[in-house]
Amino acid sequence: MDNTTVKTRILRDLQGDLFDSNHANRRFFRGWLDGSYFGENHYRANKSFLCDMLKAHGVGIKLERKVTPWVISQFVAYTAHDADCSRGYAQKVIVEHFRSLPNPLEADLLASFTDELVSDALDLIADEIKEHLAEKEEA
Repeated sequence: MDNTTVKTRILRDLQGDLFDSNHANRRFFRGWLDGSYFGENHYRANKSFLCDMLKAHGVGIKLERKVTPWVISQFVAYTAHDADCSRGYAQKVIVEHFRSLPNPLEADLLASFTDELVSDALDLIADEIKEHLAEKEEA
């Protein structure tokens, strides 16, 4: 498949309001994390990583910062898989897309979107986060 076709596929998936948690690309990314693409072992590995980060860093901004590089890597891998291209090329197209969006407030749209993806990923361990918070309250 040539890069024009790949780029078109990636850009098609990035259309619409990506800040809407119900956007198809966000839903499919959550499916990537929950093992819908590669099965239970993938789900368990993702959940294990996130739980380890929760245990090491607690709930809050520190946890979010620590999982951000992993979430970016996962989103790029998911995009590359769906577009049948390299991770490097997928990341390049994603970054170019966000830089090309109208941005009158000059916000960091890519960082804001990444924050949304982090939230999506942490939903995978929502029960563990609740337990963690409950244990902190009891202590």
